[in-house]
Amino acid sequence: MRRRVFLSGTILTGVGLPLLAGCKLPWQSKHQAGSTSAGRAPAAPHGWQQLDGHIAGHHIIVNVSPIIRKDETTSILALELVRASDDKNRTENKPTSSTPENKFTIVDYWRSRANLQPGNVASAVRIMDLQTGRVWNSIDGSNADPGIAPGEKATYYVAFGKVDSEQVTVFVPMTGFVTVSVLEAGSAQQANIDLSAAQTELDTHPNNTTLATPAPIERYTRSLDDSTSTHTGGKDITVTLASDVTFASDSADLAPGAETQLQTVVGQLGQHPDGGTLTIVGHTDDVQDDAYNQTLSEKRANAVKTRLEQITSLDKWKTSATGKGESEPKINDNSDEARAANRRVEITLTPTSGTTKKGASSTPNRSNPGTLPASEGPTAKGSDGVTVTAKSAGSNGEVTIVLDHVTRQGGYLLGTLTCTVKPSSHSANLTVLLTDLESRSGNQRDEDTGSTATFMATDGLTLISGTERVFPADYEQADIKAHIPLTELYVGDELQGGTVTTVGVVWPDPGGDTVTLDHPQSEDSYSTTAFRLTDIPVKNS
Repeated sequence: MRRRVFLSGTILTGVGLPLLAGCKLPWQSKHQAGSTSAGRAPAAPHGWQQLDGHIAGHHIIVNVSPIIRKDETTSILALELVRASDDKNRTENKPTSSTPENKFTIVDYWRSRANLQPGNVASAVRIMDLQTGRVWNSIDGSNADPGIAPGEKATYYVAFGKVDSEQVTVFVPMTGFVTVSVLEAGSAQQANIDLSAAQTELDTHPNNTTLATPAPIERYTRSLDDSTSTHTGGKDITVTLASDVTFASDSADLAPGAETQLQTVVGQLGQHPDGGTLTIVGHTDDVQDDAYNQTLSEKRANAVKTRLEQITSLDKWKTSATGKGESEPKINDNSDEARAANRRVEITLTPTSGTTKKGASSTPNRSNPGTLPASEGPTAKGSDGVTVTAKSAGSNGEVTIVLDHVTRQGGYLLGTLTCTVKPSSHSANLTVLLTDLESRSGNQRDEDTGSTATFMATDGLTLISGTERVFPADYEQADIKAHIPLTELYVGDELQGGTVTTVGVVWPDPGGDTVTLDHPQSEDSYSTTAFRLTDIPVKNS
């Protein structure tokens, strides 16, 4: 099926095609051709957008359609893949790519391991409204994945619930991000989208209506010393204090380290001057008996409440302090590590005005940036890149990782990393260099995601801001009740030497003109997995 592909001015210039000043593009009305009003975001173009992707080493052009609101319950996205005519087999462990026809299939890279409903080859493609902080999971999609030979193209369809925004950002795995318009069904033909062809594919399996409603994008940060973590959801903010820092063993007396921890809480309270509800809950491990642990957890919660009242005003907060003892462990295990995680105090703020604001400032204030801790691995400027060795069971290849800039959009930063396997390397696996190696059995929040949902995701690519580590933005997926990061969800292939792979990540915006990306060293890893990229400029969208 032949389609005419429209490209925005930004994309045209990005791929080396000059755009003449003052020329009206094919999809623009006379009102769109000129500059936009001051202070308003430019309207998304109504035509298809083009991304130059490198999917697990394969050079693939991806043309992204506008979103079509088919009806009150379903929105449709079309993705046309064009494989480069000189593209070759690039992976060591994909038999389907080693056939005489050299067919490339996208199912392993575009199908979410957290969303395994039948008939959705591209379920890892997600759409985001970054002004309101929401993400849509796919509810259905193309069933067949016949493979694409060099020089060929194929079209895949993805269905979402009703998208009520006028424009959204599409996250295409291993390809990048692009902003597209959301159009009504009557505009489908004008936008070169064949709704009947899409419906034929989507009728193969029923929609997963559980995923139809957009989920709020959430934020998760952790102090560099792991003494506190902060989770910002759609309705509340939870600061978790590690009790081993807050208190002496078997005691409710505050230790010296508690003051720094509580300042994190004070900072959150100060960001919501209208007040709200504040709940403080103590938790213990399972070493002592139930009654002892219950009493200790209550005393610890009250000690935190008393100290907060001394160092800040809680007049506008309805405050309570309770204990749960050992009844609600964070991790169901009796290892020393699990018990340490279970000893905690959780402080939850439910602000009257909500945790996020629509149309948030594009330049958030950055708190004291502090001094960066020493890197555990090689360090270089983001544009220069670092070269690290990816050691795994089947490979030992060198990889150069570059992030030359990030783009600020709404309250988030969008980054596209380029990972190049050294030509002299036999093969390399990106997993150990990009994933959060401390959470192999769950996700970055230590939730159980069904063991495989985030096992090979790129959720270990964190930002350092002040004394905090900022994890990739995530959201709670309704059908598994766990958080999925806005990152690549699979980078598990053994890539041949000389190949290039694109890696996309969304982070909460910590503010500032530059950011530092850091992949920490795992205590359990047998190889050096740490690296750091500094002085990465932030560009406005």
